[in-house]
Amino acid sequence: MLGKERNLIIIFMAIIIILIIIIATPFIYKNYKSVFNPNKDSDGDGIPDKDDAFPHNPHEWKDSDGDGIGDNEDPDDDNDGIPDEQDLVPYADAGIKVCIYGFRIKTSLSLRNSTAKVYAKVYIDGSLVATLPNPPYNAMIDRDYNVNWSTPVINVDDSIGEHIIKIEFYGNKKLLDINGENSTKNKGGRVLEISYYIGNEVGHRESFSNDGSNDDNNKNMWLLPRPLKILLMEKDAYIYGEISTENAVI
Repeated sequence: MLGKERNLIIIFMAIIIILIIIIATPFIYKNYKSVFNPNKDSDGDGIPDKDDAFPHNPHEWKDSDGDGIGDNEDPDDDNDGIPDEQDLVPYADAGIKVCIYGFRIKTSLSLRNSTAKVYAKVYIDGSLVATLPNPPYNAMIDRDYNVNWSTPVINVDDSIGEHIIKIEFYGNKKLLDINGENSTKNKGGRVLEISYYIGNEVGHRESFSNDGSNDDNNKNMWLLPRPLKILLMEKDAYIYGEISTENAVI
């Protein structure tokens, strides 16, 4: 008799548990994300609220320029005045930075001095943007130097892909030849000119290196007496560095 009553109690409890599961399951399923998922996604766009600039708008989740308009609706996502369809770097106001990492003066600059005060002038799209370093750097002739000279980030037109970088390199105020591809002995043959493409995002970069002695302008000078050779030789130097696309917004 007791065994039969115990079985009935077990059956009754099992029925109660099953009913509770049946009743609770839809509630648990419906509220799974809010109850069990710490990465709540209120608008169901696949972006957790903590990462969603518009947690209650399923059509927007990012506001790159912080102007309160989502990137999908905003015609100018970086707020630089250039519409996205014309902007090569649509999520940042593009700027260019030029870094010089090293150099070597390849030829003597005078009979008396074995050192030179060295500096570079950097131009972007025809405008002088920096003289590096300031004051000039004191360097020995025919010795490699590792440096870290950088221009400020210079804002450029994001709708233009190619920008012209020009570098003039001086030793004791003499324009040195750092352009080994151009054998012209006038100023244009000494200046390093680079056509730089800004790419489509911040972080795009391009390395450069050039040796002014590669143009062979001094190939017959070794036959001359040293004083005359130093006087007539084109003053060559080697330089290397990097150009990068940066965010111009400070």
